[in-house]
Amino acid sequence: MFSCRHLFFPLSIIFEMLTTLRRRAFQKRWLAVENFTVPTICVGNLRVGGTGKTPHVEYIAKILSQNYHVAILSRGYGRKTKGYISAHEIQNRNSKVIGDEPMQYVTKFSNVEVAVCEKRKIGIQKLLHTYPNLEFIILDDAFQHLSVNYSLKILLTEYERPFFEDFPLPVGDLRECRNASKYADIIIVTKCPENLTPEEKTAFIQKLKLQQHQELFFTKINYKSEHLHSPSSILLITGIANPAPLVQYLENQYEKIHTLHFPDHHIFTKNDINKIITLKKKLGGENCTIITTEKDAVRLQDFENMPVFDTIPIEIIFLENETIFKEKLLSLLKQYDA
Repeated sequence: MFSCRHLFFPLSIIFEMLTTLRRRAFQKRWLAVENFTVPTICVGNLRVGGTGKTPHVEYIAKILSQNYHVAILSRGYGRKTKGYISAHEIQNRNSKVIGDEPMQYVTKFSNVEVAVCEKRKIGIQKLLHTYPNLEFIILDDAFQHLSVNYSLKILLTEYERPFFEDFPLPVGDLRECRNASKYADIIIVTKCPENLTPEEKTAFIQKLKLQQHQELFFTKINYKSEHLHSPSSILLITGIANPAPLVQYLENQYEKIHTLHFPDHHIFTKNDINKIITLKKKLGGENCTIITTEKDAVRLQDFENMPVFDTIPIEIIFLENETIFKEKLLSLLKQYDA
C-alpha cells in the first residue's frame, strides 16, 4: 500500500548509503575503535522505537549482578543534561537528569552501577576509572555506536515488526540497512506470541538469513499484574513506542479499559497531569484505577498532584535455550581471564 513516506525513497537510499559507509569505516578501522579490559555487552536494535531493550537489559543485569560487579551505560534519552553522569553519585536524581530508562535501572538495581553518556567510549572510560573493579558493562541501545569493539553484540527484533520487513529512514523506521544485522553475535526475536508454532518459527528464521556465527533466541513478555485488584474501570497511561501488547493483555484481563497514549519518552507536563485527573474523575474517580508502565512511572512520580497509580512490571521469558544464553554471557569472562 502506497503512503506519503514512499515519496522519500531517494532520501532513504542516501541515508542507507551513508550509514553503511560509516559502519564500514569502523569495520576497516579507518575510524578508531577501542577495546576494553572488561566484557562489554551491547544490546540494541535496527528499528527506531521499542523492541524490548529495557527488559532485556534488566534481565542480563539481574543474572550477572548476582555474582559480579556490573554497570549499565545508557545514552539517557530524553534527559535535560549532557555528558557523563553517574547516577549513584548525584543527589535528587530524576528522569530529567539521567533519563527514564536509567532511572528505572537505578531504582531496580541497588548493586548495579548506572551511568549515562552520549559517547559510549567516553562513558566506559569514566566508569572504569571510577569503578576499576567492574567485571561487566552492559550498554543500552548501542548497536549504532561503533567506536567500541564490544565483546558481545545482541540485536533485538520484534516478532510482529521484524527489521527484514522494514526500510531505512525516512521511508521506514530502520536506523541503518537490514544488512547491518549480520554484525550481531546474537539475535533475539522479542515479544513472541504465546502460541508460536514450530512452523511459524521456521518461517521466521528463514527470513532472518542468519550468518554462520550467529545464535538465535526467542523471548516473550510476561506481565506481572498479580498485585492488581479488580477495579470497575482502568485508565492506562503510556508514553512508550508500542503499547499495543500491553493494551491487548489488559483487555484480556479486564472489561473496561480506557487508554491515554503519549509519544515514546514523552516529557509529561502539568497540563498532562490535569488531563489525567479530569479523565480519572470522568471514569469513576476512586473506582477507576490508573495503570502505567515502569518506564512511565519514573516520569509521572515527579508530579505531586499526580493521582495514585499502579505499575505493571514485565519480565522476559525465553521460549527455549535460556541456559545456553546464560552460559554465553558468563563465557565472556573466560576470554578476558585467558
